[in-house]
Amino acid sequence: MKSQSINTKPLGLKVLAVAVGTLALAACGEEQATYTAAEEAKAKEMGMKQCLSVGGSEALCECTVAKMKSMKQEDYAMWVKLAVAAEGSTSARESAEKTGMSEEELTKIASHLAVEGMRVGMQCEQELTQ
Repeated sequence: MKSQSINTKPLGLKVLAVAVGTLALAACGEEQATYTAAEEAKAKEMGMKQCLSVGGSEALCECTVAKMKSMKQEDYAMWVKLAVAAEGSTSARESAEKTGMSEEELTKIASHLAVEGMRVGMQCEQELTQ
């Protein structure tokens, strides 16, 4: 089990970084961003698909996606918005255009959310190895 944990931990962190990087596209500056239940469900679905596609275990991916809600409210809302905006986008430029942001803004937001996502992933990793 320990070797599995060692192999999964870096992957779990990579999963979140890749997912957030791929989803780098949201509206910036909203303190109380809102989203619908359908948008939240889509974000969770896309988060699971992305996590599994890079080799995360089902347990790690489920935990990570569920724990994303433990981020600050504005970060979680941004994550949801990023996931929804990412659907169908093929480049950062296209994503930026969908949200009215510059690619520079997307990069800044993606970096911040990647750190938050890694924090969440590490929490799940610890819980799953206990």
